[in-house]
Amino acid sequence: MRYRLTNRARPLQDGEPAFAIPVKMLRHRHELAATISFITRRKLFGLSYWGLQPGYFDRMPQDSGVLVRPAVPIAELVPDATFPGDIDLLIVPYEGNELVLDRTIAIEIKIVRASFAKQGKSPNDFGVTQATALQKLGFPYVAIAHLIVSDQSPREAWRPAGLVRIIGPDGLAEQLPDIETDWLPADLMERSFGRMQATAPEPIGLVAAYLGPNDENLFDVAHGTWFPLCRAAQSGAKSNSALLAAVAALVERRQDYFLDNPRYDPA
Repeated sequence: MRYRLTNRARPLQDGEPAFAIPVKMLRHRHELAATISFITRRKLFGLSYWGLQPGYFDRMPQDSGVLVRPAVPIAELVPDATFPGDIDLLIVPYEGNELVLDRTIAIEIKIVRASFAKQGKSPNDFGVTQATALQKLGFPYVAIAHLIVSDQSPREAWRPAGLVRIIGPDGLAEQLPDIETDWLPADLMERSFGRMQATAPEPIGLVAAYLGPNDENLFDVAHGTWFPLCRAAQSGAKSNSALLAAVAALVERRQDYFLDNPRYDPA
């Protein structure tokens, strides 16, 4: 199912303002702040989307991408629905001026506020109930994402990591000496992903992504990007065409609410 937009908004370029949020939300690692951090860090988001839709991502054509909006009130799409109250993240792919509605993904997001001292910290619930409700509404794809923030490990807890250096345009690499690395992000992602796997049924996609070690600045990318752990989302039994028509109408009406994440770097 596709829909041709009558008017495409200009995508934001790197460095342009995308969202304005209160500083208090950042300092308290609010769910919305963490979600915006996730979608505006385009490398991390792209790796996560690839993990959720690997087959489609690998064959997306030029001039394609996804329109992403956080915190969509469910009443904007299904007026008589009351649960869940919001869609934490709505992802609508496009190819040229056409929305690829049958690849729409609704994501339930949970924040994991962990620390080295409390590595077993988990959200109050894993998001399965909310994700199941999104499935019943008729979204083609549904996923749960656990976004992880934490402090850092003490230096004595760091472990060796292998290091290679690319030395030619053909991808030739050389092995360098191991370096001591804080593996807490990987440990936290593995723990969170394992819990989701044990509780979420197979059609629901999964993402465990590490946002960063800084309590006050979720947008600090100086620490680099850890590859997220993902399970691909499977197509639901039956999509709701009326729901997808409402998604198209929402995009057409409020494109300024969506962040355009292109599949390829602009020419």
